Amino acid sequence: MVTGTINQACIESGTSDEARKMLAETRQADVMMAPAADMFEMGVKVQVLKRGTLFPMRAQKLYEIYRNNSGVESLSTSETKILESQYFQKSLAAEWASTKAFFLKRDPAQIERAERDSKHKLALLFRSYLGQASIWAKQGQLSRKADFQIWCGPAMGAFNSWTEGSSLENPKNRDVVTVALNLLHGAALLLNAQYHRFSGNLITQTPFKPLPMNELVSELAQEVAH
Repeated sequence: MVTGTINQACIESGTSDEARKMLAETRQADVMMAPAADMFEMGVKVQVLKRGTLFPMRAQKLYEIYRNNSGVESLSTSETKILESQYFQKSLAAEWASTKAFFLKRDPAQIERAERDSKHKLALLFRSYLGQASIWAKQGQLSRKADFQIWCGPAMGAFNSWTEGSSLENPKNRDVVTVALNLLHGAALLLNAQYHRFSGNLITQTPFKPLPMNELVSELAQEVAH
């Protein structure tokens, strides 16, 4: 079994309580693709949560602005106003100052290129927003909740549907051991039921759906710990 986003929803993940709460409310259709920060110029996308955040739509808008402009100087007045008020919440000059300071420490060659190529400067500005959006989500900065970037796949929604009505519905109860053992236990029961179905031993053909059992798995977790 491959879990992915389910691990991010666990209390040990290191992300904020607000982000984990948002993940716990996710349904399978609540995800979409958005431009990736590290490969922004190439148009590469990652799957992110769209429920409760404007990030995927705003990130896509950034890519459109990037494609339609030759650099910072070619931005229209309306585009500049949107970027400063909605995205950066500061002037483009101030945002560039912090972006430049960041890349001078991490990768000075990017700044050298940006000083020669205004379009690359625009890309670095937009990558700055994309990178900070994931930090805001991790830190739980509620003032920037509309910009939270939370990587998420449809498996998160499937997991939430499965845990509905159980103790694991509450994100505070989602520790990694309990979640993992529940998944393993459920998978084992499904395989066993499938084996009996193929053998003709099942009395009913009603689909078998093992539900999470926090108490049982807690006992198993204690055994594993010892």
